[in-house]
Amino acid sequence: MKTLTISIIILLAMSAPIFAGGNKETTPEPENTMMMVQAQQPQDTAAEALISYQNFDQAKMIAAEAPTVLFFHASWCPTCRSAREEFNKRQSEFKYINLILVDYDNSNDLKKMYGVTYQHTFVQIDENGDALAKWNGGDVEKLLSNVIMEDES
Repeated sequence: MKTLTISIIILLAMSAPIFAGGNKETTPEPENTMMMVQAQQPQDTAAEALISYQNFDQAKMIAAEAPTVLFFHASWCPTCRSAREEFNKRQSEFKYINLILVDYDNSNDLKKMYGVTYQHTFVQIDENGDALAKWNGGDVEKLLSNVIMEDES
């Protein structure tokens, strides 16, 4: 009798949200899993100044629109994190420059292509994916001083 009573209490506790008008929790479908993971990741600021790297074609298309810089960033790198925070806070100062965030640890082909051997490296590319400028380290001022604007080429 004691076991039956405990089982009923557990069942009632588990079904209470359904009877109270709440939503029943379900396991997400596989295609929704990535969206949920992204939604749960904390954001450094309300508006992210950096564009997430998707693929090389995407980067070239973005570069065809405006000066574009690949920022080879490592999540474990303290200088990369502080630079990213500064870029987010001061994004209005470089609003005509596209800054693409590239995961340093998972971009071996790009690192080889541009000779990147150090996280916190920046490579400006053109619409063909060719490197126009490359530098290590820095913040908004260094970004602004190193980017080659279209009328300078």
